[in-house]
Amino acid sequence: MSTRPAEIRKIKPHRVKKTFYETIEPWLFLLPALCVFGVFLYFPFFKTLYLSTFLTNKFGQAKIFYGLKNYADILYGKYSREFWNSIWVTVRFVFFVAGGGLLVGLCTSLITVNKFPGKALASAIYAMPIAIASSAAAMSFKMILHKSIGLLNHLLGTSINWLSDTTWTFPIICILSIWLASGINFIFIGAGLRNIPEELYESCRIDGGNELRAFFSIALPLSKPIIAVIALYAAVGQWNGYFNALIYTNKPALQPLQLVLRNVLILNQSFSVADAVDAEEMAYMARRAYMVQTMKYALVFVASAPIMCAYPFVQKYFVKGVMLGSVKG
Repeated sequence: MSTRPAEIRKIKPHRVKKTFYETIEPWLFLLPALCVFGVFLYFPFFKTLYLSTFLTNKFGQAKIFYGLKNYADILYGKYSREFWNSIWVTVRFVFFVAGGGLLVGLCTSLITVNKFPGKALASAIYAMPIAIASSAAAMSFKMILHKSIGLLNHLLGTSINWLSDTTWTFPIICILSIWLASGINFIFIGAGLRNIPEELYESCRIDGGNELRAFFSIALPLSKPIIAVIALYAAVGQWNGYFNALIYTNKPALQPLQLVLRNVLILNQSFSVADAVDAEEMAYMARRAYMVQTMKYALVFVASAPIMCAYPFVQKYFVKGVMLGSVKG
């Protein structure tokens, strides 16, 4: 006589009904942070997005609905040349400075990850740029690169105007920016490399792997989160940076996007076509006057959009990357 297995009844979990206070309690804890973000982040963002569809006066008041015409003027209108030139300059700055600073920080971290005589001195030298003020470094390098009294021309026996010649100005700004960014990259990447267990390197050596194999098979994959986070921070910093270009050059052709935006938002009252000294500067100021009065809010939104689009792609690395790069005592 065959017997069937007893049917097992599925017991439905008993859901405890939450009270009204238990439901809203988490939101009450989040309310102060949401208020701060709402006042200082979300409200300005949506107000800027709203005003970007209007023609505004110099007080920022919406006057005439313009729709997407402001964005069309920025992207492919007759006044778009300056915008696309600043985008091209900014993209080059981000690529060379963020990538170069990351590469220098990674190389210096690999040099000091193992113990050797003089490691402390080498680490102090590599981390030194983080302790140097950008303004002090800028003034020092301007003296070094001066055409007549600069140390560099004296050593090379030349008389090159390094900061006025467009051939040299861009690479010089990139090199100085990479050096200033290398200190913080060295600290965070070095902390991430020191958190990798030594047993993994020993296993690689037992299997016959050399230092190059250990780097590509162990160090680099395990450091991917911290490298992604540092790369994003560096890209955001260079995309939003304008200080070096402001200090080292006054050429409109080398102005990054944020410097154009800064001039539009902060210095718009000081622009006068009558103050121009030549035809090129007069045309430049005329384009700037148009941007001030018609599409400054659209320009703000367009300048912020690429970075906002980049955040979701590296968000998964944030927590792990920041924890790997934290300095532990």
